[in-house]
Amino acid sequence: MKKLIFTGMLLIFTLAFTKAQNRMSPDSNMFEKIKAQKISFFTEKLALTPSEAQAFWPVYNEFEKKRFDIQRQKHDFERMPDEKYDRLSDSEIETLTGNYIDSFEKEAMLLKEYNKQFLKVLPKKKVLLLYRTENEFRGHLIREYRGQKRD
Repeated sequence: MKKLIFTGMLLIFTLAFTKAQNRMSPDSNMFEKIKAQKISFFTEKLALTPSEAQAFWPVYNEFEKKRFDIQRQKHDFERMPDEKYDRLSDSEIETLTGNYIDSFEKEAMLLKEYNKQFLKVLPKKKVLLLYRTENEFRGHLIREYRGQKRD
């Protein structure tokens, strides 16, 4: 009887752990799904015409790739394990904090550069709306994630 209970508990634990892992690790299609959602969301919110969309998306995708690279550098710093953090010398700390601060400047310069490009491919009002739409989409993803978490 004890073996049966133990086996049942082990099975339940294994299933729960597997389900939790699947939720926490992004599947291979997750980024593609988000990208498709983003294209649809932005196209609708910005009311992009076919010619605007054709000119806008290559520029925006290039911008996003560069911004992602900069943000990944920040995240690497922010997620540094405590063991590594504790062993840093003063000069390493100075270098890391300088790089971290520089990443914000790089991101601002990137936005400034691409703002000019967005203004070339979209009407000014749509560029202004683009920045609001980015924040709305971020909120949309957060709400969607929270909804999935409750399920």
